[in-house]
Amino acid sequence: MRVQSLKIDGTTPESVVHQSVQGQSNTSRLAHGAGSDAGFARRPPEQRLEMPAQPLSTRRSKPERETDGRWRFLFILAGAIAITTFASQAMLAGFKPGGVNVLEWAAVILFFFNFGWLATASLTGVAGTISLLFQPKLPPPSKELPDKGNLTAIIIPIYQEKPSKVIAAAEAMWDSLRDLNAESGFELFFISDTMDPALAEIEEQAIQDLLRRRPDQPFWYRRRRENTQKKQGNINDFVQRWGGRYEYMLELDADSFVSPEAMLELVRRMDASPRTALIQSLPIIVGARTFSSRAQQLALRVHGGLFGAGLTWWSGGAGNFWGHNALIRLAPFAKHASLPDLPGKEPLGGKILSHDFIEAALLRRAGWRVEIAGDISGSYEEAPPTLVDLAARDRRWAQGNVQQIQILFAKGFDWLSKVHILAGVMGYMSGLLWLSLIVMGVFIAGWAKFFEPTVVVPADPTAGLRLLLATAIVLTSPKWLAVILWAAGKLPGWNRNPRFLLAVLADLAVTAVTAPITMMNFAGSILSTLMGVDGGWRPQVRDRNGFAWMDLVRHYMQHMIFGFVLLVACFAISPTFMLQNAPLACALMLAPLITRQLSMVARRGSTLWHLFATPEDLNQPDIVRAAERLAARGTTEVRRLAPPPVRRSRSMQRVGVAVRRAMRRVRRLQQPGFTRRDAD
Repeated sequence: MRVQSLKIDGTTPESVVHQSVQGQSNTSRLAHGAGSDAGFARRPPEQRLEMPAQPLSTRRSKPERETDGRWRFLFILAGAIAITTFASQAMLAGFKPGGVNVLEWAAVILFFFNFGWLATASLTGVAGTISLLFQPKLPPPSKELPDKGNLTAIIIPIYQEKPSKVIAAAEAMWDSLRDLNAESGFELFFISDTMDPALAEIEEQAIQDLLRRRPDQPFWYRRRRENTQKKQGNINDFVQRWGGRYEYMLELDADSFVSPEAMLELVRRMDASPRTALIQSLPIIVGARTFSSRAQQLALRVHGGLFGAGLTWWSGGAGNFWGHNALIRLAPFAKHASLPDLPGKEPLGGKILSHDFIEAALLRRAGWRVEIAGDISGSYEEAPPTLVDLAARDRRWAQGNVQQIQILFAKGFDWLSKVHILAGVMGYMSGLLWLSLIVMGVFIAGWAKFFEPTVVVPADPTAGLRLLLATAIVLTSPKWLAVILWAAGKLPGWNRNPRFLLAVLADLAVTAVTAPITMMNFAGSILSTLMGVDGGWRPQVRDRNGFAWMDLVRHYMQHMIFGFVLLVACFAISPTFMLQNAPLACALMLAPLITRQLSMVARRGSTLWHLFATPEDLNQPDIVRAAERLAARGTTEVRRLAPPPVRRSRSMQRVGVAVRRAMRRVRRLQQPGFTRRDAD
């Protein structure tokens, strides 16, 4: 078998050498500067960029004068403080008139911080809604080619992935660029961190198949020998070795892709703004099959656009980075965005696990603009298929966000960058605050029941109603804000079909059922990180074939125990108090059932499928349709490596069935979602 392999020649700046892989050892295939690579590779000549390590604290380089963003967040903050003060006052007024005890004050403080975060997010949605209401109708995506001729690398990090889907998405993007005669401004680079030898062999075979189909296209591939610093190290290795070859890089994830119109628009905007170092698009979820992932897809499509518009409004040039589907100017990224090591040991210190927020903050600290482009359509990603896989991903993100607390106290960072980091921390800390508030509420009710038996009329009988209304308005704000935009014909992607209202109700129902489970997952992630348990970096599960009951019961044992204890404790206080907490407790006790049902695959075209359908489900974008068509060619790399079928006797067939069942059982126990540490 002959495969074209490109080998770096340090004396020839832009030339490449074609030679056979057959009969060569890894050593003979490694060229100068490529000793960190393993196995098969096809690489362009190295054009290096230095990435000096950045200090945690340093003097800030102020950006040029800006008219967008900046102090707008103060309006959001002032409104959030006012709403939170109103709700907290209502909570205080609901306590006994004789004074507020220590437990009640603790509950009010917990409520203030948690509700303040929710109010800030809600008012961001309000700002986005107002922006979209007064925004003129956007023109259709332009197919105009950038005129500066800068070269952009489309980089796709791979870590223990199914290569056929990744390659299919890459080919779909490339073919769509060729349809617009825009391919000359782009090159496609697969940067792999796959460590498993069997998966690496399948991956390399798939890449070689791709290169045989497209021998003359600028498709590059390399796999690192050691995945030092995980994804961040993978990206940095690319920037240091080939960053000088490109002006920009379009950073993707293995499950994300971007339409050609969106790519061209990102490049045009970057060309027109020489002080902008990063432009983050707003990806929407596509290709969801299970009810869990379809619920995530629907929720993001219903209110993701309005929150994106709100972030764009108050962030301005101090925006954020979410790690993928963003265009990055390579020179300032290499010079300023190498992450510092944090004081202390992992998981609270050491190497930063979540790189994206900090990279955006470092670029901003150096005086560059970081923008969120909420108006660019055509950016897509996929979602974890089940609640278990979502929790496994959130465990890693929560640990990385807790590490970032140290950045809040570092000198030199833009205060809006710190707002983004604090929002990321609170996104997971809110689960722990909510859980603490529930426990505190049970203690307060128990104290009043058993140690203060005298019935006392609340100081303000209407306080409970005011608190309930404020909480309901804030919690449901994404839904009713989306309905307002839908009624005005301004909700991105949606028409005025009444089916949208049913979709919002379905989204609300799934959110209500899964919110207690998510609360426990977030609280467990934060607590395990604070206790020094390193969650690690496990491969992301992209597809599931369901769960065994006992696996789910073991995984959710702590959820079920807490729900049962909560229900019993509330009943001991009073039946009425038990009924108030029953929905939350029952959701936790039924977590295995809820997860199993939501892990089922929705049959395409069925009533339930239509209930959670997004505009992209009903009218697939060309790039999504092309990626699915190319992925449907089948995993030929797996079939090629499989041994030929062997005819066996009936007794041997029975033994084989038993062995396969045992192996499936072992694999389920070894899946990322089912370790005891993750279950915590």
